[in-house]
Formats: sequence, structure tokens, C-alpha cells
Amino acid sequence: MLIVPVGDKEARRTTPWICILLILINIVVYAWTTHQDLQRDDPLTPEQADLLADYEVDLLLQWLSQQDSRTYADAVAMSDKGADFMMAYGWYDQAFALHVHQYWQQHPPANQWRQLRNDLEAWLHQQSTIRWGLIPNDPGLATLLSSQFMHGDWFHLLGNMLFLIMFGIAMERHWGARRFLPAYLLCGIGAGLLFIASAPDSGIPLVGASGAISGLMGLFAGTFRLRKLEFFYTLGFFFGSFRAPALVLFPVWLGWELIQAATMNSNVAYMAHAGGLLTGLALAFLLPFTGQPNQQKDSHQHDTDGDDTQVPAICQQLAEQLRFDDAQSRCRQWLANHPKSRPLWFFFLQMGLRRKQLDAAMKEALKTLSQRQYSDALLGLLWQEYERLGGDIRTLPPAHQLLLGELAWRQQRRKRVREIVQDLEKKQWQHPRLERLSQRL
Repeated sequence: MLIVPVGDKEARRTTPWICILLILINIVVYAWTTHQDLQRDDPLTPEQADLLADYEVDLLLQWLSQQDSRTYADAVAMSDKGADFMMAYGWYDQAFALHVHQYWQQHPPANQWRQLRNDLEAWLHQQSTIRWGLIPNDPGLATLLSSQFMHGDWFHLLGNMLFLIMFGIAMERHWGARRFLPAYLLCGIGAGLLFIASAPDSGIPLVGASGAISGLMGLFAGTFRLRKLEFFYTLGFFFGSFRAPALVLFPVWLGWELIQAATMNSNVAYMAHAGGLLTGLALAFLLPFTGQPNQQKDSHQHDTDGDDTQVPAICQQLAEQLRFDDAQSRCRQWLANHPKSRPLWFFFLQMGLRRKQLDAAMKEALKTLSQRQYSDALLGLLWQEYERLGGDIRTLPPAHQLLLGELAWRQQRRKRVREIVQDLEKKQWQHPRLERLSQRL
């Protein structure tokens, strides 16, 4: 089963640099670690590996019978219980290695067995998945982070990067790079913590970005909530698309992971996916309270013509109840008394976005502020917020574009002025002020 969003037309039209960076880091880390692993010779010859398997196969089966009945049943059904069998079921499991050493304390091993096991463990401890993967019975803060950038093979990597593109770009454009990157890493940490809690005695390393990316799915559902979006689905040989509120998909995604965890016996970390989903959903409700990006505050820290009147609680409550129309109307009433309040104007635009009327909200804001001739700093902040929310000034009426073009000229942003003038000339829109602006360029 696969259910993914087709797209979000209101997404901010900016380059998703963090997503691009994450993809490049994952590719480079996989290529580098794979190269390093391939440089190391096999620890045992085929004959030595089979000999070690003969020493340990019965011990492994006994241990599996006490750990996991489903895995034990699958292992017993295997006809060939040689080196490949041991690699698949025991040798990569650090918990089984610990069990072997505990067994030796009661039953001293033959020197040959000890030497073969030591050679194998020395080789395994140099393998990237063991060194940088998250091992539940021996976790660490470093591996909580490093495991998010490790992958088992190219298919594992490419599948995760595809989902990162589908969900990560939308979330980076919505929340901005400064909030997206910490959210991504926290989703991966939340995924790892639930994986540890679900199998605290496991010695099998967790690797892959799928926990963090599942967190982006939860963040996506919590961000758009009851807004109806287009989704593509596949179920066996059936596929198609449908429209549904984003939040409705969350229990479907989470339920699928929990069912898979309960019924499937595979090396896929379904509980890590569930942990990422839950973490992402929680972050979606926390991110709106983390404030605006610092660059907007810092770039205008000397502006004294602003008003820091905060958004009243009633507006916040209406927004939390998804009554975006009422929240925007109440905010408009407050703006009548506090027309220079940055927080109020930002909230006003955000409610316009929620109502799918971001351009209408921006036009109303520009009209109000331009008529009262407030400072360029306030207008500039409003422009930044509009674009941060996904707005494109090319969709505004020419008169409003011209107003922003003149603002950009006063702020010495010649590149933006040139873009606006060229767009208006392409539309064959004429105005004396546009001609003067073009002559200045």
C-alpha cells in the first residue's frame, strides 16, 4: 500500500536547499561507507565460516527460540544452516554475540572456536552499519543522529530519497529551512527512541533515513490538518487518486506501520516508522509557537516604527479550532487599532493562507499600509512573510506589483526591481510610475 500527496499548489516557490543538502549528504555517506567496507577483506575463508557456523548454529537456534517465536520458526524452516544462515540470523546481531560470550563463561570454548569468533567480531566492529547504526541494547546520542544517514543498499537509499523529495520539499517550503532541519533531525531521534523502546534487548543495528522521513509524513498531516489535498494511492494492482483532509491520512499511515510490525517478520523497522510519524505530528502542533525566522527580526532590529502588539488569545483559539475565517476577521478588528503590529499582520497573512486566499490577504494588507504611508521596513517585513508562506508577487495585480517594485527600489534591491519591471512590461501593463521606475534602472 502506498499513499502519497500529489502536490501542494500553495507551497512556497523557493529552492529547498536543506532537502537538497540532506540528499547529497545521504548519497555521499553511503558511497563513502560502502567504499570503506569493500576495502576490508572477508574475515574468514568459506571453510572457516562454515566451521564457525557448525560451532554456533545450535546455540543460535536455542537463543532464537527464547527471543522471537516467528524468527525462530523461519530459521528452523531453513534447509541450509551454513555461513549465509548465520549471517542472516545471528552474526550481525550484537545481542547474539553477547549471548555467545555469556555461554563461554559456563562452557569454555575450543581455541579454534574462540579464534574464529574473535576474527569475525573484529571485522564486524569495523563495518559501518555496526559503528554508526543505532543498536538498541547499546544506544548513544551520536548513533541516534548518524544512523539517520546510513543505508543498507542503493535501493534502500533511493527509496528513502524519493520519499524525502515528496514530503520534505513541501515541509521545508512551508516551515522554512531554520525550522525544517531541526524538525527533520528530531523526527529521526523520535523514531530511534521508539525503536529502542520496542526492542530494548535487540543487537541488530537500525540504519536509514526512513524514521525521519516518516516523521515528515506526520509533520505533513499535522501541518495541513483538515485541508483537502490530492493523494495518489496504489493497492496491489489498483491505483488512482483521491482528495481528502491531510490529517485523515495519519491514522492510515500509522495503522499500516503498526499492523506490519505486528504481523510481518522482516528487517524493516516498522516501529521506527511509527515513532517518526508520532514525533512529526507532535512537532506540527509545536512549530507555530517557535516564532518567525531570526533573519526577519535581525534585519530590522533598528526599526522603531513597528508595533509588537501580540496576537490575542481569542484569535489563536479560533485558529486552533480551524475557524480560520473567524480568526482572520477578529484579527482585522485588532488591526484597526494596531495597524503597525507585525505579529498581527503575520497572523492575518497566515489565516489567508489557511483559507486559500493568501493573495487576497496580501492585497488587503498592502492597500491598508500604503494608504496610511507606514514605514518601508514594515512593508518589507510583510513582503518577506508573504513569500515565506508561498506567495508569488507575479500573481498580484499589476498595481500592487508596482508598489512592491517601488519599495524594492527604495531598499536598493535592484535585482528585484528589474524582475518586477520586466514582468509588468511582459504583461504590457503601462503606467507613468512604471516608466519612471524603468528609466531609473
